[in-house]
Amino acid sequence: MPTRKNIIIWIKYSQKEIFSPYYHKGPSYLALLGELYGRGHRVFLSFGAADLHGEDAFFSPAAEYRDGALQAPESADPVRADVIYNLGNIPAIHGVSPITNTPAFRTFFASKYAAYELLREFFPRTIRVKRKEDLSAALAQLPNERAVFKPDTGTNGRGVTMMKRGGTAFNEEMCAIIAEPGGAILQEFVDTASGISGACDSYHDLRIVVMNRGVIALTHVRIPEPGSLIANYAQGATIRELSPADLPKSVLTLHRAVYETIAARFPNPMYTMDAGIGADGRPLLFEINGTTAFPWPGFAGKEFFIKTLAEHLEKQML
Repeated sequence: MPTRKNIIIWIKYSQKEIFSPYYHKGPSYLALLGELYGRGHRVFLSFGAADLHGEDAFFSPAAEYRDGALQAPESADPVRADVIYNLGNIPAIHGVSPITNTPAFRTFFASKYAAYELLREFFPRTIRVKRKEDLSAALAQLPNERAVFKPDTGTNGRGVTMMKRGGTAFNEEMCAIIAEPGGAILQEFVDTASGISGACDSYHDLRIVVMNRGVIALTHVRIPEPGSLIANYAQGATIRELSPADLPKSVLTLHRAVYETIAARFPNPMYTMDAGIGADGRPLLFEINGTTAFPWPGFAGKEFFIKTLAEHLEKQML
């Protein structure tokens, strides 16, 4: 067992509810704190840059996990972090403490087009759109009649629109998205209607969580509600847990190639990849997210995910 260390879980104040047992994934987040505590570490929550002191990664913790619950810290003195879990996408960090994932990593993968440029051989054709006038020309460059319009930095399915050449109205929301600093992307539509052998027989979005030097810690498939092509839980998709053993060989090959490319630039990364299998049987990436999806409390793979994430954090320690 590693030497006892101080682990800072660094989140935004607005995210504090995720560690509540009443939040839908709260039990999974609390299980991580319990796992780290059970391994002999001290585990603290800190809220944003306001809790960071100077340039030596000293924090004023907002809470400490002890004896099965989050409690007030035992001392008001700042705590020096041995490792920081950047769960809240804090934009900057000073000092020398190891951090996962770094602000540079999170900022890079916040842009869908940046991810495409790094990993374009694994993506469907993707075009950046920064002016309304460029949209029709971008649609004409893609091989299929359909395309997917997305904000470059969007999350939770915000602004995702299925477009058809010559048949989709350009609405106010799309105008607003194109006017954002990152603009929008237009991505070639991948027809995933054939499903994934042994997993689903319909349109899908396969989510794979990677950490701890390339381990697949969690995977599930999201299936759009009837009549929709958008496989996002916030927009009605069904979630079905899978085991890594359920993944086709072609998906595992994609995973390894993607991991090697990302790790060459960002050592020991932790991320979520969304992919789908097209009509030709080839898996392609849809997005890379610099955040780590957590399992639903009832997922069979929850315990493995929590242990793998704890090991990932321990390997970052000084």
